[in-house]
Amino acid sequence: MTLFICANCGSNDFREEEGYRICNHCGSKYIITAEDRRVLPSSIDLEDDVSRLLQKCKTDPERSKKYAQRILEIDPNNAEAIRILASHLQRNNTSSGGCYVATAVYGTYDCPQVWTLRRFRDNQLALTLYGRIFIHIYYAISPTFVKWFGSTNWFKNIIKPCLDRMVQNLNKKGIADTPYQDRNW
Repeated sequence: MTLFICANCGSNDFREEEGYRICNHCGSKYIITAEDRRVLPSSIDLEDDVSRLLQKCKTDPERSKKYAQRILEIDPNNAEAIRILASHLQRNNTSSGGCYVATAVYGTYDCPQVWTLRRFRDNQLALTLYGRIFIHIYYAISPTFVKWFGSTNWFKNIIKPCLDRMVQNLNKKGIADTPYQDRNW
């Protein structure tokens, strides 16, 4: 079977069922032709796959999240794919736009403490691989956590002193607490 790539998501992971090749990533179906059955030597150029998927992210923004996820399967450290996924996370956040825990504790997304934390996220955390992993995990977990506990006093009483110390240390290191517009990833 020749190397086959899904036109919808860029995956090359397929299964065959009843004369169809079905993409395991997005479920797209393709009819298997006689030419598809020909066996060719396999030389996969993953850099070409990544380049092609990055181009698809630009030409098809509606599906850019799927393309970026596929890129990270090939190259887990691809900065452009991480940036694309981060922008999807920001767009999909609820009213606060992120910083769920700090917003729940301080009561607003636009206050000096949250401005400091957002600056730290955008200008320091997001620049490192481990920082981006933390941000990704934070956005995956914190909305549910805040939904369950964010309005309780015990939660705010435990978290606020920790955030206050963190903000104070960040301010001492020169991170401003002035109004801030989130970075557009």
